[in-house]
Amino acid sequence: MQQQRAAYAEGLPAKIAALQAAVGELGEHDNPSALDTARAQAHKLAGSGGTFGFPAVSRAAARIESILSRSRDARVPPQAESNALQLCLRALEAALASDGGAEDASSDLAVAAAARTVAGAGTSPPSSASGTSPLVCVLEPDDAMAQALVRQLSLGGYRCFLLGQPLSAALAPPPEPPAAVVANVGLSPPVLSALRGMTQTWAEGGTEVPVIFMSGGTDFQTRLQAVQAGGAGYFPAPVDVSALTALLDHLTSGEPARPYRVLLVDDDQALAELYAGVLESAGLETLVVTDPRQVMASLVDFQPDLLTCDIHMPQCSGIELAALIRQQAQFVRLPIVFLSAETSLSRQALALKQGGDDFIIKPVAPAVLISVAQSRARRYRSLVAAEDTLRISEERLRMVFETSLDGFIQALADGTVVSANPSACALFRMTEAQIKAAGVNGLFDRAGPLLGHPADKFRGELDCLRADGSRFPAEVSSSQHLSSEGDVQVSVVLRDITERQLAEQQILQLNTELEARVEQRTAELREANQELQAFSHSLAHDLRQPYIAISGLTHLLERELSGGTSERGKHYLARIRAGVGQMNERTDSLLALAQLSRTQTRREVVDLSAMASELLHTLAQQEPERTVSVRVQQPLQVQADAALLRHLLHILLGNAWKFTSRQATAEITVGAELRLVEGSGRETVFFVKDNGAGFDMAYADKLFGAFQRLHAPAEFAGAGVGLATARRIVTRHAGRIWATSSPGEGAVFYFTLDKPVLDISGPP
Repeated sequence: MQQQRAAYAEGLPAKIAALQAAVGELGEHDNPSALDTARAQAHKLAGSGGTFGFPAVSRAAARIESILSRSRDARVPPQAESNALQLCLRALEAALASDGGAEDASSDLAVAAAARTVAGAGTSPPSSASGTSPLVCVLEPDDAMAQALVRQLSLGGYRCFLLGQPLSAALAPPPEPPAAVVANVGLSPPVLSALRGMTQTWAEGGTEVPVIFMSGGTDFQTRLQAVQAGGAGYFPAPVDVSALTALLDHLTSGEPARPYRVLLVDDDQALAELYAGVLESAGLETLVVTDPRQVMASLVDFQPDLLTCDIHMPQCSGIELAALIRQQAQFVRLPIVFLSAETSLSRQALALKQGGDDFIIKPVAPAVLISVAQSRARRYRSLVAAEDTLRISEERLRMVFETSLDGFIQALADGTVVSANPSACALFRMTEAQIKAAGVNGLFDRAGPLLGHPADKFRGELDCLRADGSRFPAEVSSSQHLSSEGDVQVSVVLRDITERQLAEQQILQLNTELEARVEQRTAELREANQELQAFSHSLAHDLRQPYIAISGLTHLLERELSGGTSERGKHYLARIRAGVGQMNERTDSLLALAQLSRTQTRREVVDLSAMASELLHTLAQQEPERTVSVRVQQPLQVQADAALLRHLLHILLGNAWKFTSRQATAEITVGAELRLVEGSGRETVFFVKDNGAGFDMAYADKLFGAFQRLHAPAEFAGAGVGLATARRIVTRHAGRIWATSSPGEGAVFYFTLDKPVLDISGPP
């Protein structure tokens, strides 16, 4: 920059002399050409003087430009302003003599310091080693297209490697795994297979390499081919290089970002190169163009993130250049910043109107230039990335729209159909044109719910109308949203549910048949129960009569033979009476067990402790000669049927009293404890414990069966139905019953009267 300033200072006297000569050539008559020449020279001095450290020169030149501009706009000969011009020219000479020295040195230092300061907060300068930039492999059969793509990607900060020209199945591998591969999707199957094998080899080595496909086709099949080949992106020809580089930047985000690029357009080459030096000192890449007519080619080749230009340039003004650039669709979003000494607000407004994004008046401070350049370029990069993301998202949405098995219809708020996917056409058996002609109102029997208030969403079942007049049921959902133009659009998704409705009807029919079968079986079971109950009554009546007759006749026979009956005969008669008694007892037990199944269970709060104590007291009164130690835990309350619970305790306590009859000191305990049940919660377990005869656990499975006995009748009397009845009572309460024992060491009978509690608050 010091060298540039020195060169500018060396040529400044000649520039001032040229301006004086141009002003001197202005005559009394209106000479637009000479006036424009003098004005352009004054404009250049006004813009460049302050930038190179000659502020007095810049101010004097700006006054001369202002006088010449008034003359041109008012069409007044410059001679009328002759005195003012001469004064300004003398001031310009004086400014040349006064500017310099310490002021010049401080200006240079300020420029350099500002550049370093802003560079520290901006993008880091790119590494000089080309090997640090990401490597991209290109696989394109057209050599010209491949070379052009390589050149454009190189401008984007990427190293490129051609995987083979001419292409063959034997691809030449690059010196290192690349960051990405850009390939033509129309390659031959052997070449694509070789590429797939190469990427798999890189993946096995720990490097995932994305493949981006490009092609001349925009049809669905070509895009699908790219997806099926594992492509991470697809670009139709001509390839949008900015979008391609944005995607590459995204895929290779682990690498340092490429520097921002600024294209400087100014006919003053020295001033433009000074600006370029300031920007490059902050890590930006620059390209200077002094001829506006070469800008379009530079835009394509350099792919800048920002363009700066002056307003007053020969052949093409900056305003005209901005308008020309904005007419190119690919450059509509490129930020344009005007750097000019133009002070006219109307001209500045016109420049912004024609496509400018910002206007900075010369002389431009380095810090301001760097800050504006980085801010605009950063915003442009973000916009490109966002638009690329949006494009990819729209592409995915389009593929979903076209390949979905559900029907998609896009419509306006008035019911006009905008588009319909192939599945919708198949459902309605219409072409897309026919669906558009029918409109939403012609496709559904009730279109009102679909076209309701924008805030409403509909989901339900509607009948759909085909072109042939047939109908089919569909599950339909719709939502409304605003398009980018502000129009209300309706998105309708529908699915044919004909088969589902048929299945539902079949299920309903099966349920109806099942209910009829259940009702029939219930009636049959009820009738069978009634017959069983009648049989039970008949059995009780019919069997008791023979028992009574046998018992009475045995008694009469014993009295008849009392004098001459031997001991053996008396023994036989006693056995007959005992057998009759056992048969009568078993009949009563069997009838009681059958009667229990028909008893209704009514739960209430029952004091189990009091009930057990009462039953044990009754047993003690029946055999007062026995010594029995009784312990009943207090209190024990439970929700149960009182009558059934009394029957249950009567059985368990009666068994405990009976099987401890041979102990010198019997012990019977009644209590309860809380237990955790894995996966189910906790439950209250009641128990009756004794120190009686006990039993062998090998026969525990027979314990609760009817007429199953683990002791001979000679040892302990009983019919063998008590524990079967106990089990029936516990089952009626949704509980369980089991026992543990050892022969001669007593037994413990456990039972519950409800299901485990699921909401465990903590351990018991």
